[in-house]
Amino acid sequence: MIRKALFGPLLVSLTVACSHAPPEDFTPDPGLIARIRDIDIRTVQAQACPGGQVQASYDAVLDDGTHLPFVHSYDKKHPPRLHMVFLDLSSPDASPNRDGSWTTVSNPVATVSTGFRLTATLRAKPTIQHTISLAPDYSCMPHAFAFNGEPGHATQAGGNGPDVVVRLGIARSPFYDRLLVVGIEAGTALPVYALYDGNSIPPADFLVVESRGGRGGAGSPGTRGGNGVDGVVGCPGQAGAPGGDGGNGGPGAPGGRGGRITIVVPDAEPLLAGLVEVRSPGGSGGPGGPGGSPGTGGRGGPGAATRDGTHCADGQDGPDGRKGVQGPTGSEGPHGPRHNIVTVAARDVFGGELPPDLAELFAQSRRRPPRP
Repeated sequence: MIRKALFGPLLVSLTVACSHAPPEDFTPDPGLIARIRDIDIRTVQAQACPGGQVQASYDAVLDDGTHLPFVHSYDKKHPPRLHMVFLDLSSPDASPNRDGSWTTVSNPVATVSTGFRLTATLRAKPTIQHTISLAPDYSCMPHAFAFNGEPGHATQAGGNGPDVVVRLGIARSPFYDRLLVVGIEAGTALPVYALYDGNSIPPADFLVVESRGGRGGAGSPGTRGGNGVDGVVGCPGQAGAPGGDGGNGGPGAPGGRGGRITIVVPDAEPLLAGLVEVRSPGGSGGPGGPGGSPGTGGRGGPGAATRDGTHCADGQDGPDGRKGVQGPTGSEGPHGPRHNIVTVAARDVFGGELPPDLAELFAQSRRRPPRP
């Protein structure tokens, strides 16, 4: 079964270096360090996608308000006053890269309430530290989710597509007044969650959820043709018998049935079900088995010796048989059953399996419902 995996945040810390790093004994001027009052972190974007990149630059803020940049390059003859190696970059929500940029965690749930927190610390004076937080951007979230049944083994039909449950709810987060939360469960796998800006989604067919039957197994191979019998001695020698034809390959096994898909939405917002386009195609049929290889024609019998010392002509070798025909492709599996739409109370849409951060958002939203 194909599914997407999401991973929780990891606290990481990295001392940033560059391709032309300064020597290990390169240290900042103590007088300059004494004048630094803060670190200014500037990012290209105000929001960040889960699993995306954040470009950033860093300035020291001096006691007179002057900004002095931490640079990446190093010139031995003209060393910079501040270099990126003087900073430690850390975050519970992103991994710092060598160039001072960040790679954010891919799990959208991990930052739904906090955003992406990025911290820069002056190594020579750790009390000088600054943290910023970027709002999450969900425009990069996937809109299509596909699941497949198990492929069939040789001569066996493909497995049915897994049963899929799609749960949709609206909550409020610190960054979105109307946050669409989607949970997708396929078979017995753990649910996958995706988040979207509920104020910018189209009214219908925003998400595509597919549960396809597994591909059928290959057909059985045809049997090999038998070898022809060798001719016997004679005058002339007897011809060899023809080889047998290879057997035809068996038909491919049929594909599995498409899966059953259920959509669960709050009874106060039944139209959320229209955001989901459901697909339950049957699996493709398996390939036909290969035709059997032909049998080899028998060897012609040797010519017998005559009374005058000569030999009769040898018999001709028998012709080889024909290769068997490949079997036909298996039939496509049947389409899955019509999807079901279930409306329940908002508190019951996701049951009790929500991650804690999402559960708290929904609890807060019930106390203060999002504006329509």
